[in-house]
Amino acid sequence: MEVEKGVIVIVYKKSNNSKRYAVLKRTKNWEGWETPKGHLENDDYEETVEIELHEELGIGSEKIKDIENLNEEVEWTYEQNGEKFKKVYKAFAAELDEDSIIDTSVNPCNEHETGFFLNFDDAKSLLKFENNKKLLENFHNNF
Repeated sequence: MEVEKGVIVIVYKKSNNSKRYAVLKRTKNWEGWETPKGHLENDDYEETVEIELHEELGIGSEKIKDIENLNEEVEWTYEQNGEKFKKVYKAFAAELDEDSIIDTSVNPCNEHETGFFLNFDDAKSLLKFENNKKLLENFHNNF
């Protein structure tokens, strides 16, 4: 089975002393809401986080206040055309400037239709996969 390494990112900004979390509505290969993620680029996890924030959210590095390794991995498997795949993604959190906005129109792979910053309960309720929900909940409760 092929194993792909990558990053999954809890992206947030602080507004009025509370966190608002980024969620993206995926339309490529499947439909539903997710957190930003992507395969490992140049064997550099932090660089990959920055690349994914730019590609999936339209966020430049000047808007990133902090990137934190959450020392957690998210794994999942899936089947496509009769072949099984496994993904092992390191979890990160990225804090953005308060005035950051999501612009999915710059995504080169056209994966997402739209994205929003939402409060914890709304973000969690939209996420399609349990591993995304668990990661968001762990971050929200512990950081």
